[in-house]
Amino acid sequence: MIDISPARALELQQELSLLADSDDVHDTIHDLIEQSGFFSDLDRDEIAMLAVWIKAFSAPTGTMLLKEGGENASLCIIVEGVVNIFKEAAHNEHVKIAEIQSGACIGEMGVIDGQPLSASAVTAQDSIVLVMTPEDFNKLMEKNSNLAVKILLNLARIISVRLRSTTRRLADLLVVKI
Repeated sequence: MIDISPARALELQQELSLLADSDDVHDTIHDLIEQSGFFSDLDRDEIAMLAVWIKAFSAPTGTMLLKEGGENASLCIIVEGVVNIFKEAAHNEHVKIAEIQSGACIGEMGVIDGQPLSASAVTAQDSIVLVMTPEDFNKLMEKNSNLAVKILLNLARIISVRLRSTTRRLADLLVVKI
């Protein structure tokens, strides 16, 4: 596994490549959704409906999936691989704040609130990523609101867990400084 900063990722210019681009694309995405574990509370019919709104990509090591401050928010589910999350600090330096493993998601806040991305995400090893754009999520909400609500509840739980962890880490830092 390699820690590649966002600046280095921009230099490498690794790009996502669409994984399935044939008649069996729907089946491939369906299988990847099941493999991810992220949507484990969905039944087979719901996964089949969701597969219409998701694309699957391979991302070589050093691919920038999300760039802090960018407007291109998408919900990304890591099916295989590892993604490092970086936050820009003073003097244009980047601090690694998290390592995201298979089965987890990134980019969910931007899909929900439409705000610029709060951090950068760079693959630390070759990865397979499922991507849902805000536009596709909105279309899913129009076509199947029950499924969209299930996904939103899942995202709310994830954001809640991450906020609790961040609050705990902040409190630990404040105690040390006092």
